Amino acid sequence: MQNTTSHPTLPDPLLQNHLLKSDGQLTQQDESNSTPTSNPLRTARSLVLLQLLSRLLTFGLNQALLRLASPTVFGTAAIQFDLICSSILFLSREGIRNALLRIKSSTSQKDKEDNVLETQLQSLSIVPLQLGIAIATILSSIYLYTSDEATTSQSHFHASLLLYIIASLMELSIEPLYIKIHRFQQPKLNVRVQAEGGMAILRSIVTVSSLIGFGEKNALLSFALGQIAGTIWLVTRYLREFEWDIRTLFWVKSIKDEKRFNPDTLSLAIANTGQSFIKHILTEADRIAVSRICPLDGQGGYAVAMNYGSLIARIVFQPLEESLLLHYSSSLSSPSILPLYTLTIRLSLYLTLIMRTFVPPLYPAISPFLLPKQYQSTTAPSILRLYLTTYIPLMSLNGVSESFVTSSASSDEIKKQARWMISSSGIFAITLFLLTHLPELWITDNSTEKSRAIGTFLLNPTKEESLILASCSAMLIRIIFSLFHAKKTFDLRKPNLRYRDLLPDLKIFIWTWIVWLSLKLLANRERWVSSWKGWIELVGLGGILGLITLGFIFLAERGKLKDLRNSSKGVKIE
Repeated sequence: MQNTTSHPTLPDPLLQNHLLKSDGQLTQQDESNSTPTSNPLRTARSLVLLQLLSRLLTFGLNQALLRLASPTVFGTAAIQFDLICSSILFLSREGIRNALLRIKSSTSQKDKEDNVLETQLQSLSIVPLQLGIAIATILSSIYLYTSDEATTSQSHFHASLLLYIIASLMELSIEPLYIKIHRFQQPKLNVRVQAEGGMAILRSIVTVSSLIGFGEKNALLSFALGQIAGTIWLVTRYLREFEWDIRTLFWVKSIKDEKRFNPDTLSLAIANTGQSFIKHILTEADRIAVSRICPLDGQGGYAVAMNYGSLIARIVFQPLEESLLLHYSSSLSSPSILPLYTLTIRLSLYLTLIMRTFVPPLYPAISPFLLPKQYQSTTAPSILRLYLTTYIPLMSLNGVSESFVTSSASSDEIKKQARWMISSSGIFAITLFLLTHLPELWITDNSTEKSRAIGTFLLNPTKEESLILASCSAMLIRIIFSLFHAKKTFDLRKPNLRYRDLLPDLKIFIWTWIVWLSLKLLANRERWVSSWKGWIELVGLGGILGLITLGFIFLAERGKLKDLRNSSKGVKIE
């Protein structure tokens, strides 16, 4: 297949030469049936396994956390402190990381041009820590200035915040090592699996142990100790892999008569970072608003709902998005890109069908087991339901579609995407205003938590629910741009992208509608309310129908999966 995809964002001759060499190595190794770059299916499988094992192992510990910590403490740690940390990490490294991962690693250091480029890339990889220090200073100052006394007067508040920030900076310090393991001809995913999986497990163990040992009075400090312990594991595992080479994490000696950073890579990193700022504001708009307008116990309920609601996204779609980013960045001209793209979009839409089919009828029976009693009186039940049925499906579709944009967009296209993101922020604001100022004639009897959790249509959302719905409207705008970008990019190829190829199989649509109707009729009989037998009947039937649905989806996509494997191996598909 003729290579119709160039590298428009990397016009520098040194980078062009480097990319041509990498493409040549890729072709040569493909012909020998080796695995020179990240296989998308293998990478996704490894990352999904990482998330699945770490989440399953920490699930019980998190249940203990919910029962040991009050909604006030949980809201401070999971909403406010976590928002500070995620902002420091995302704004400092995301744009630079994406720019660096788009450049293939050289198989030889003998070439002078390769040496120059690798040194320039390594110099850029240490910048996130420097950015992180500045961003952490600014964000923490703003946070402390705007926080009320009820928040800052909590026991060990300032010490806990400091530990969270230190943990973020420690994680940024090993960014050069993260880039290295992903730019190898065959990424060392085992290092990442051990580092991140161990971090999640150790963080939960230390937090629960500290809560038990120090008591409720020191709960906030317990969360901070868990955060720092997990990060120490992460840093230690990466350093051990690279023989404790600490010096290169903070300083790289530049080559005489050469620029410290490659101009085109730096330009792309700056463009990506600017876009990341807008993306982060949109992604975290609900948490930012909740932290400002809701009381601490309400934030705790919102945090619990978010943690449960995003479990599927963290286990499946976050690893899938990351593996897609790695594969698209390294193999943009591969014939497997189009079938891989259409498959992942369809899988995301299948998730939407599954969530909209099974959650509404089953949620009232399951939610009492998910949420402790102290959270039942918060907005957590209704937030969790809305998160599962609406936010998670859109987030998965947005993630897999934007991964292609991040990997293939030129600097001009990134600027265009930024304009679309600004437009989506306007949609967010308009939607939020309309939902919080609904006319009285629209309002129905949704006043109780029970009716809000069981109800099938939301006409009178709370502030928290309005924020989620507004975020969904903003994500729709971003998804539309991503699909337009993919259509434009693939139109330069043969075969090109057809929108109908993105849609799920019609038979699956019909089947899920039948399943939803059956479960809805059974749930409406409310036998699950009065007896365990009725509860087992409803939930058991839902589980069986869920497995059957997954089987039907596999059968519908089996042929396309086979085609994807063949195209990944270079086999021509008729």
